Amino acid sequence: MTVTDICQVIAAVMHPQLVPAVTGIRPPATAITRPAGADETTPPDSDDAAGNDLPDAYTAIITTHRAEWDRIVGELITVQAWGQDPLLHALEASRRRRDQIDEDIRLLLAVGREFVSPRPYDYSTLARASGLTQYLVKKAYTADDITCIHQITGLNPRTPIASEHAASEREPGPSVVAPFTPSTPIRSLH
Repeated sequence: MTVTDICQVIAAVMHPQLVPAVTGIRPPATAITRPAGADETTPPDSDDAAGNDLPDAYTAIITTHRAEWDRIVGELITVQAWGQDPLLHALEASRRRRDQIDEDIRLLLAVGREFVSPRPYDYSTLARASGLTQYLVKKAYTADDITCIHQITGLNPRTPIASEHAASEREPGPSVVAPFTPSTPIRSLH
């Protein structure tokens, strides 16, 4: 099957791992890695190389992937039927996911700097882990983010909100859930 419909093209670009389930292309048996301790003398193309249950496991995966593909394409077709552009819909959905990931990174950076003890993670460690520069890590989160973490977890920041985070220019974050009881700082693993 060739993917030609705009909805199928969008699904293929956003979820390439699902394409083999739709096209029927099966990965070669040599792509399957042997479990640790497996007999190295068994050639990869023999029946026992990947285990006797491979066809059943592969069929289950393909069935699941095919159902997910059908769900995604069906959603895009529905969007198209409502008179909306499925490509623009997919872009907006991707932007919302990116914004959520950006918020997660901001909050995690704030936890790493403001809520761990006995000392915060250093900027270079957080920069490497987040893919940001040290400068951007310093500027990534605001007082609102620190307050959000406090409201979600009930934890108190190590120190009063730093002056560099006092002036928040960011819009308020999403509504927060009721705090739970712990009020001691998180112990750092570094």
